[in-house]
Amino acid sequence: MPEGALACSACTQHAAAQGSLAGRLPCICDAHDVALEGLVARASLSDPEGPDHPKRVGQIAGILAAEIGLPLDLQELLIRAAALHDIGKMSLPEGVLGHRHVLDPEARRQMERHTLLGAGILAHVRTPWMKLAAVIALMHHERWDGSGYPIGLAGEDIPLAARLVAVADVYDALRSDRPYKDAQDHAQALARILEGDARISPVQFDPHVLDALRQREAEIADVPRQDVPRPSRIAYRG
Repeated sequence: MPEGALACSACTQHAAAQGSLAGRLPCICDAHDVALEGLVARASLSDPEGPDHPKRVGQIAGILAAEIGLPLDLQELLIRAAALHDIGKMSLPEGVLGHRHVLDPEARRQMERHTLLGAGILAHVRTPWMKLAAVIALMHHERWDGSGYPIGLAGEDIPLAARLVAVADVYDALRSDRPYKDAQDHAQALARILEGDARISPVQFDPHVLDALRQREAEIADVPRQDVPRPSRIAYRG
């Protein structure tokens, strides 16, 4: 960065002169935002979940974080970091993503590696929001009841950020078009998470985060959805 560049609160660093951030000196966050957009765009090239899913997951996680009482600076940090939760998918072998049917055991094993790959991509970063992104990338598929991956952590052994993103990720996946299914409406997605069905159980989520989902469900329903509908569809088997 140019000599004399200042950091702002979003970088979790203290600016030497807050007033000078407006228009006179560049902020390090400008570079961070460019990096974030580039990483999300690159990962989205091969991910059928689309380019807007990562950003919506961050927005929803931020709403949940606000409800459970996290301070504003940590909410903002989480929103930025959560957008990289699936960054490891860009390193998966060709053909693993985009299936139009339930994955076979080997493909499932390969797909689950995106958590480890994502943490590896972000392993040596230094900025606080990307450090948090590494934690989220690794652990957002861990489950409250211990049935998740890649480590099998349970309860509060799972970092809070990952527990928040876990709910946001499943909700937005249910609301989104996929090669193997149509998007569900808000009420359907909410019921599947809070009440469970053959594939989803409430016990996989932090109950405090589920309470936050109940309290903020109207606000979460209003998160803008911009994914382009997919023209072709085949029946979802399973």
